[in-house]
Amino acid sequence: MKKTSYYVIGVVGIGILISSFWVYQKYFKNEGDNFLTFKVERGDIQEIVKARGEVAAIKDINLEFPFSGTAEKIFSEEGGQIFKGAPIIKLETINFELEIKKLEATLSQNKANLNKLLAGATKEDISVYENKVLSAQANLEDAKKNIVDKIQDAYAKSDDAIRNKVDQIFTNPRTSSPQLIFSINDFQLETNVEWERTISENTLNSWKSSLDAISAGGDLNSFSAEAKTNLNKISSFLDKAALAINSTITSSVSSATLTTWRTDIATARTNINTAISNLTAAEEKLKTAQSNLEISESELAAKKAPTRSEDIEIAQAQIKEIESQIEITKEKIRKSTLYAPISAKITKIWLEKGELFSVGKTAISLSSSGYKIQSDISELDIGKIKSQNGNKAIIQLDAFPNEKFEGEILSVDPQEINKDGDIYYRVNINFKDQPENIRQGMSADIIISSAFKKNILKIPQFAVYQKNDKKFVKILDGKIQKEIEVKTGISDGEAIEITEGLSEGQIIVVSAE
Repeated sequence: MKKTSYYVIGVVGIGILISSFWVYQKYFKNEGDNFLTFKVERGDIQEIVKARGEVAAIKDINLEFPFSGTAEKIFSEEGGQIFKGAPIIKLETINFELEIKKLEATLSQNKANLNKLLAGATKEDISVYENKVLSAQANLEDAKKNIVDKIQDAYAKSDDAIRNKVDQIFTNPRTSSPQLIFSINDFQLETNVEWERTISENTLNSWKSSLDAISAGGDLNSFSAEAKTNLNKISSFLDKAALAINSTITSSVSSATLTTWRTDIATARTNINTAISNLTAAEEKLKTAQSNLEISESELAAKKAPTRSEDIEIAQAQIKEIESQIEITKEKIRKSTLYAPISAKITKIWLEKGELFSVGKTAISLSSSGYKIQSDISELDIGKIKSQNGNKAIIQLDAFPNEKFEGEILSVDPQEINKDGDIYYRVNINFKDQPENIRQGMSADIIISSAFKKNILKIPQFAVYQKNDKKFVKILDGKIQKEIEVKTGISDGEAIEITEGLSEGQIIVVSAE
């Protein structure tokens, strides 16, 4: 053997030893601990579905819509030949189009609102809210003056009720020993009425002294509460006075006099009830005015304050949500027309114009020569595959191990397949360019492309483990391993997306055993 060959072999050997030592140091040797470490990184993930399949002759292809709808137009006839990509049946899309117009109008309004948030309040806006505050302040002053008037009116009605309407049935009414001027047959009632007349006099005197200090700028709640208490006392006294008159021994008083007393007492009771109602209404008016002023001042303060970042984020999120809804609806419009996935003969059209299509039924059947790949996909992965206008596939036939062929999904059979208790669905895949020398029954490995995400957090898939329907990883916090619950997204079979639980740069720990 030449010296050069020995030299090359030696260099390669040294390189292998160095590489092996580096791999050992990086992944296996970690300060004496028997575990591997990985960093949470950002990157892209192309989710894929791997499966086995076999070559089958294309005979019948059944196509269906992914949603219900009414057939608007049928472009071809049964028995006719149709070329790949040609439209076959179209569903009505008017409702989708109207929905897009509504969403676009809402989107326009939300964008305008966002621009207002970003720009902040104008001088005109602030002026409007300042005027609202001034108006609310004026209303509050009116409400205060109104309740002062109603309290003073309540005193006036009470004074008239006692000293004008009731005192005519007493002697010495304003002294400490008032007496009824007529006889009644209820001694206890007579005693109570005479005693409460004394109480009423004290109430009126005390009330009058209190009212000398009332003003719109004072504590109106306490004045109002006092007035209500006094009105209720006087109302109770008037009830007893009316009962006493009705208990009069008629021989001691003329009928005309009794009638006058009853009329005056009834008027007094009505006036007191009116005063109570007026005072209650004035209190409500004052509360409303105070509340309106607080709201107006709060609105003015909000207008003058800088726009909050969270308000902008909410507005932006709402715009993104509407834009997403628009794209989803546009996608439905695109999928409302069935196109021929291959050149074929139309064997059966299962819909007539104006007929309602229901999900799960066949809309059209095609027949064609040539070959396709059939693969049974587990129910765990079938949701990642679109039945039409969707996923691309890479096909590697066992018969041609050094070649890869492009394909795309033709259809997904709606009927499930039960294999030893597990559920599968048959996926039909069309060759983009059918290879020569292909034979029915040939086996193939298939990689079907699904979702693709950019700049997401990802870690090795084997680092994630499951306990009680929850997913976990272990992180290295200093020298301590901690178990962290995570939520995951898509996977390419090697790396898996982390949607919650981890942040970029954290160290993931996996046992090397």
